[in-house]
Amino acid sequence: MRGSTQTPATRLIPLITVAAVSAFAGDAQHGAVVVMQEGCLECHTVQGSGAGHEPAGVPGARDLADKLMPAYTPSALASALWNHTPAMWRSMADRAVDQPAATPSDWGDLFTYIYSLQFSEQPGQAARGRAAFESNGCASCHSTEIIRNWPPLADPVVLVYRLWTHSSAMRPQMANRRTPWPTMTGRDFMDITAYVQTTQRQLVESHFSLPDPSTGRLTFAQKCAVCHTGPMALENLVNNQTWIDLGAAMWNHSPLMQTASKPLPAVDLAEMRSILSFVWETQYQGPRGNRGVGERVFEKAGCVSCHRSPGTGAPMRPGARDSYAPWSMVALGWGPARTMHQQMIAKGTEWPNLSPADMNDLTAYLNSLPKQ
Repeated sequence: MRGSTQTPATRLIPLITVAAVSAFAGDAQHGAVVVMQEGCLECHTVQGSGAGHEPAGVPGARDLADKLMPAYTPSALASALWNHTPAMWRSMADRAVDQPAATPSDWGDLFTYIYSLQFSEQPGQAARGRAAFESNGCASCHSTEIIRNWPPLADPVVLVYRLWTHSSAMRPQMANRRTPWPTMTGRDFMDITAYVQTTQRQLVESHFSLPDPSTGRLTFAQKCAVCHTGPMALENLVNNQTWIDLGAAMWNHSPLMQTASKPLPAVDLAEMRSILSFVWETQYQGPRGNRGVGERVFEKAGCVSCHRSPGTGAPMRPGARDSYAPWSMVALGWGPARTMHQQMIAKGTEWPNLSPADMNDLTAYLNSLPKQ
């Protein structure tokens, strides 16, 4: 996920921590542009603002920054948009709105934008950061004068990194004092960063970037995967968390990860950034689809009535594309499939509703088909 500056098209995003993702490419900054250009804000709002930054005038149209679903993955977003297709076409016809011209890549960027709206943190607040710093016992060792002499704290990732490297020294001291390990939230990390930056007379920075998640894959495999397998695998642990929530979880879990004979894995700052980026993208991707189940979805949803019937004009092998992703399915449903929708109405065939699991399994099945 890429892009982190506040242009007019992205001023609605309070904070985008972004990176160029690998398996699921997406550009949140461009996704904000797609939302505007494709007319989404004619009906929907983002944090209360619609087209022209006034509230939208379509009753029932959800705000895209609201919590729209239990778990945000490409398949969940694709399911919601696919199932919304018939109502969307009717609404656009009534309002004489042009057909969307978004490409599959545009839809991928739009998905990343919506995900970033939900799982990016608001800027930190220094007053709350001071309260968190004191309530967690940090002030008992670190005075204001000491904080001023710390190296500049550029962003919350640096705070996660410093606490991670500092935890081995802190653990015996806190045990001697019989002080409980401070458990913090991602919000605490954001606010404490703002407090330290203010104490150091720095400008509080709320926009920055994480690296390409693929750079963290190898580091995670070398330094983290030995424990994070089976029940402790990432897919069983991460769900609907911001990237800094994940950083806070690393800190909170660190006492259980280290012993006298087994210290915490040593990582440098760049590796810490790449690990957080990799884990956050892994959460976004969600579970892998099952192609066998996907074939049953293809049949049960009625796709076979056209896609395996000569003379319908539908491709006999939907796997003709290079690859399918959930957003490319939405691109089909909201683009070329408008003709399919009209044909289905003429035949009295209902538009198939697809759950997030259906969408995930269906794309796995389509990607398993021979390419034409």
